Amino acid sequence: MSNLPLVHVHIFGTEYKIAPKINPDHTREVARYVDRKMREIASTLSLRSVAKIAVLTAVNLADELFKEEESDQRMEQVVCRKADQLADTTNRIT
Repeated sequence: MSNLPLVHVHIFGTEYKIAPKINPDHTREVARYVDRKMREIASTLSLRSVAKIAVLTAVNLADELFKEEESDQRMEQVVCRKADQLADTTNRIT
Protein backbone atom coordinates (compact mmCIF):
# COMPACT_ATOMS: atom_id res chain seq x y z
CA MET A 1 0.00 0.00 0.00
CA SER A 2 1.07 3.58 -0.61
CA ASN A 3 2.76 5.75 2.01
CA LEU A 4 1.04 8.77 0.52
CA PRO A 5 -1.87 10.29 2.45
CA LEU A 6 -5.46 9.68 1.39
CA VAL A 7 -6.76 12.05 -1.24
CA HIS A 8 -10.27 13.43 -0.78
CA VAL A 9 -12.08 13.90 -4.08
CA HIS A 10 -15.64 14.74 -5.08
CA ILE A 11 -17.22 12.87 -7.95
CA PHE A 12 -20.77 13.67 -8.94
CA GLY A 13 -21.66 15.05 -5.53
CA THR A 14 -20.10 12.31 -3.42
CA GLU A 15 -16.82 12.51 -1.54
CA TYR A 16 -14.37 9.63 -1.89
CA LYS A 17 -11.14 8.96 -0.03
CA ILE A 18 -8.61 7.42 -2.37
CA ALA A 19 -5.17 6.04 -1.55
CA PRO A 20 -3.10 7.15 -4.54
CA LYS A 21 -0.51 4.76 -5.93
CA ILE A 22 1.72 7.60 -7.02
CA ASN A 23 0.98 11.31 -7.33
CA PRO A 24 -1.98 12.73 -5.36
CA ASP A 25 -2.36 15.52 -7.93
CA HIS A 26 -2.78 12.92 -10.67
CA THR A 27 -5.49 11.23 -8.61
CA ARG A 28 -7.30 14.56 -8.22
CA GLU A 29 -7.03 15.23 -11.95
CA VAL A 30 -8.48 11.82 -12.79
CA ALA A 31 -11.33 12.37 -10.33
CA ARG A 32 -12.12 15.77 -11.90
CA TYR A 33 -12.16 14.13 -15.33
CA VAL A 34 -14.56 11.40 -14.19
CA ASP A 35 -16.75 14.00 -12.48
CA ARG A 36 -16.83 16.12 -15.65
CA LYS A 37 -17.72 13.09 -17.80
CA MET A 38 -20.51 12.04 -15.44
CA ARG A 39 -21.93 15.56 -15.49
CA GLU A 40 -21.80 15.58 -19.31
CA ILE A 41 -23.76 12.31 -19.43
CA ALA A 42 -26.27 13.57 -16.85
CA SER A 43 -26.82 16.81 -18.74
CA THR A 44 -27.47 15.13 -22.09
CA LEU A 45 -29.77 12.38 -20.83
CA SER A 46 -32.81 12.56 -18.62
CA LEU A 47 -31.47 9.96 -16.22
CA ARG A 48 -31.82 10.36 -12.49
CA SER A 49 -30.12 7.13 -11.52
CA VAL A 50 -26.53 7.74 -10.42
CA ALA A 51 -25.78 4.08 -11.09
CA LYS A 52 -26.95 4.33 -14.71
CA ILE A 53 -25.01 7.56 -15.21
CA ALA A 54 -21.92 5.88 -13.74
CA VAL A 55 -22.29 2.85 -16.02
CA LEU A 56 -22.75 4.98 -19.14
CA THR A 57 -19.76 7.08 -18.10
CA ALA A 58 -17.68 3.94 -17.64
CA VAL A 59 -18.70 2.71 -21.10
CA ASN A 60 -17.78 6.07 -22.65
CA LEU A 61 -14.42 6.13 -20.84
CA ALA A 62 -13.69 2.54 -21.91
CA ASP A 63 -14.51 3.55 -25.50
CA GLU A 64 -12.04 6.45 -25.24
CA LEU A 65 -9.40 4.06 -23.88
CA PHE A 66 -9.94 1.51 -26.65
CA LYS A 67 -9.72 4.21 -29.33
CA GLU A 68 -6.45 5.49 -27.83
CA GLU A 69 -5.02 1.97 -27.70
CA GLU A 70 -5.99 1.37 -31.34
CA SER A 71 -4.39 4.67 -32.31
CA ASP A 72 -1.21 3.71 -30.41
CA GLN A 73 -1.10 0.36 -32.21
CA ARG A 74 -1.49 2.04 -35.60
CA MET A 75 1.25 4.52 -34.73
CA GLU A 76 3.54 1.70 -33.60
CA GLN A 77 2.97 -0.09 -36.92
CA VAL A 78 3.82 3.08 -38.85
CA VAL A 79 6.97 3.63 -36.79
CA CYS A 80 8.09 0.03 -37.29
CA ARG A 81 7.43 0.22 -41.03
CA LYS A 82 9.39 3.49 -41.30
CA ALA A 83 12.26 2.03 -39.23
CA ASP A 84 12.38 -1.00 -41.54
CA GLN A 85 12.44 1.28 -44.58
CA LEU A 86 15.24 3.33 -43.05
CA ALA A 87 17.21 0.17 -42.23
CA ASP A 88 16.74 -1.08 -45.81
CA THR A 89 17.91 2.24 -47.21
CA THR A 90 20.91 2.30 -44.89
CA ASN A 91 21.83 -1.28 -45.83
CA ARG A 92 21.69 -0.42 -49.54
CA ILE A 93 23.96 2.59 -49.05
CA THR A 94 26.64 0.71 -47.10
